[in-house]
Amino acid sequence: MLLPAEIESKLTIPIMRALVARRLVTNHNFTQEQVAKSLGLTQAAVSNYLRGVRGMGVEWESYEDVRKGVDEIVAAILEKKSRQEVAKKFNEVTMRIRKSRILCEMHKRVEPDYDVESCHVCE
Repeated sequence: MLLPAEIESKLTIPIMRALVARRLVTNHNFTQEQVAKSLGLTQAAVSNYLRGVRGMGVEWESYEDVRKGVDEIVAAILEKKSRQEVAKKFNEVTMRIRKSRILCEMHKRVEPDYDVESCHVCE
């Protein structure tokens, strides 16, 4: 049995980082080094996110809560908010993902026999 926090740390956060990195590079001409500094990561980690080696989950952008969250994180970075503010924004987005039950869909994919329909752990 996987706990929601495990799914967040292994899947949700890497997916969010990948989406933020891709948005910063594609839409705002950030270098991988600039993205790495903004997110407190290594350039190699950013490269992995951009190549889809880590944080694969582009279909998550189809969720409004995720798109909005990525926009908020990117805005915080562009406004040169502190690392703590960016981390706070990541945390807020992951909480929204839990509450909107998007996390449940990911849970079902990684643990198909777990009954996510009757689960209310995140609420």
